Amino acid sequence: MEIPGDKQLICLTGSVWSGSRSAPRKLFVRDGFVRPNWFTTERPIQDAAYELISESEFHLANAEHRVLAHIEYGGSFVGIFKESLLTAIGQAKRGALVVCPPEIAAQIAAQVKRVYVFSLKEKAMTLSPHLQSVDAEGKLHRVDIDVLQPGAWSDAYRRMAETVGIPVLPMLY
Repeated sequence: MEIPGDKQLICLTGSVWSGSRSAPRKLFVRDGFVRPNWFTTERPIQDAAYELISESEFHLANAEHRVLAHIEYGGSFVGIFKESLLTAIGQAKRGALVVCPPEIAAQIAAQVKRVYVFSLKEKAMTLSPHLQSVDAEGKLHRVDIDVLQPGAWSDAYRRMAETVGIPVLPMLY
């Protein structure tokens, strides 16, 4: 799958999250990234927008290679359609942002040449084994975060923005 040359694809995964306004997922959206809609056959797993589909619709879409990435979670299928990602990229100023589990990030990285996968972790935490192939391809960027440090999220976002090559806008609170 190709991403247009003027757009970028970022996947955020990891074990540390924040609902803060300075959380990287919120700052990337503020700075011109659009999050694609997900599908689910039963229940959502995070704060993205979801389309509820039947299991039959999922299996048909998967057989037709329209599913970009998916996981089975709690007895349901959850994931992203290729068309949903392309729609998000088309609507975005800078590109698409996928906030996802490591399994989804690895599936996306396997299909998309130009992707940045950021794993947000406390220093002592190990990376998910699902990300080994992403790391071997040079697409993985680990971002160690001490969530108790003031400004930790802003610092993490600044490091990610520099890696991707986008200007860091001032924090507005």
